[in-house]
Amino acid sequence: MFKKTLQRKILFMVISLVFLVMLIMQSLFIYTDYQRTFDRTKETSLSTAKMLSYMNSIQEAVLTKDEKGELKPLIDYYESTSNAAFIVVKRKKGEILAHPQKAEVGEVMELDNEYNAVVFGAYYTVMSDEMPDKSIIGIAPIFNDEQQVIGVVKVGYYINDLYGAVIERSKKLLYIAIWIFIAAICSSILLARNIRKDTLGLEPRQIADLYTERHAVLSSISEGVIAVDNTGKITMMNLAAKRILGLAQEHLEQPIHTVVPNLPPEGFKKLQTSSHSFELTVNEKILILNMSPLREDINRIGTVITFKDKTEMVEVLNQLFEVSRYSEDLRAQTHEFANKLYVISGLLQLKEYEEAILMLQEEIDINEATNQLIFGQIKDPNVQAILLGKMGKASESKLSFTIDENSTLEALPSFIRTGSLSTIIGNLVDNAFDAVTSKANGEVSFFALDMGDDIIFEVTDNGEGIPPERMDDIFMQKYTTKSNGNRGFGLANVQQIVHELHGEIQVNSSEHGTTFSVYIPKQ
Repeated sequence: MFKKTLQRKILFMVISLVFLVMLIMQSLFIYTDYQRTFDRTKETSLSTAKMLSYMNSIQEAVLTKDEKGELKPLIDYYESTSNAAFIVVKRKKGEILAHPQKAEVGEVMELDNEYNAVVFGAYYTVMSDEMPDKSIIGIAPIFNDEQQVIGVVKVGYYINDLYGAVIERSKKLLYIAIWIFIAAICSSILLARNIRKDTLGLEPRQIADLYTERHAVLSSISEGVIAVDNTGKITMMNLAAKRILGLAQEHLEQPIHTVVPNLPPEGFKKLQTSSHSFELTVNEKILILNMSPLREDINRIGTVITFKDKTEMVEVLNQLFEVSRYSEDLRAQTHEFANKLYVISGLLQLKEYEEAILMLQEEIDINEATNQLIFGQIKDPNVQAILLGKMGKASESKLSFTIDENSTLEALPSFIRTGSLSTIIGNLVDNAFDAVTSKANGEVSFFALDMGDDIIFEVTDNGEGIPPERMDDIFMQKYTTKSNGNRGFGLANVQQIVHELHGEIQVNSSEHGTTFSVYIPKQ
């Protein structure tokens, strides 16, 4: 199937437009030229007839019936000088004294279109068919010295001659129009090639497809993307950028500093050779920005700024860390049960049946009490799973981890996610474990309550407590009392999640231990 390319479309449109304009102009020229020629011929015929009627030689020839034969040379002369098709001179009674056809001279012809001139002495023009071709005739009466009409003069022009003159003049215009038409074709070809060069050889449909694909790709990217020109004005912004920056509109053609007000100017200066990455706080969000130069050949025509919300990245990393630690707790619980099974297996092999039964009975009693407390009074399955994992870890570490028998907890609201619970309870319990690790009788207890409008979690340890001068630092990022690296994020994450849930965290610490209390509203 034939496909119209951009070049063909432009060529077709330009040629059609020029041809239409030329056709209209040619038609208007022929029409107006004919009208002017027609009006001018009427004036010329009448003025020539008037002039001849005023001539004494014409008047004398009419009075004497042209006895001297001077009328014909005079008429021939004025026919040639005025370009008239014919000149007719008649006497008042209709006798013809001058006529383009010699046979008509001397004949008497009834008055027809000369009536008004002979009777009323009027000057006028008429359209007549009395000659072989249709003609325009100017008619003027001839007066004697007593102002009596003695004859008429008729000066005529053939209409076909007018058509011919108009056509000859229109041919000249047509030749000029043809050259303009050729120039328009050449110009349209050059224009189409230049546009095709500017569009990198792409057709309009391909450009539209690329725009649609670009919009779809940019909309699917989770990172914010903003393009600016060399003047710093925004030329493109995707949906992720609007979402991260909290914008209601795209701010196109606006300066980049209207959406990123604290963007350092030196960031643009570093783009001459390579990209530049840095962190920036915008609307209380920590963003990781990457600025790359946008080039055409070797010329820099703008800048592409990509950015992502570091807060979301930190949240994902924290969730991964908590899942990893939760998995480690389950591994510890499995390891502890395996150790106990090994001991029971050894006792059975040594035929110490009473010891094995006693050990099994103790484990059953402990598990029944724990299970009754966890599964009977704490109804939320996520909290149950976290506590079971922590109990396994405490058993492996030879620590005492108990759940307050007064704890009661129903299923938590859906807006409190599993990751948030794991971060809050897991970090508080692990910190408590760390606080009592060095003590021979280290004890950690957990308490949960959902009575009233708040959900309450409390974790208590009997460690050495937190020094008063350090109370303001414990929720800071990377603050830790441990010597190994990659620590100091737990309590900071706990505080952040509690605040996101519109809750509150309190600390009560002394030399006899520490209690962390978390209050989370149910609504």
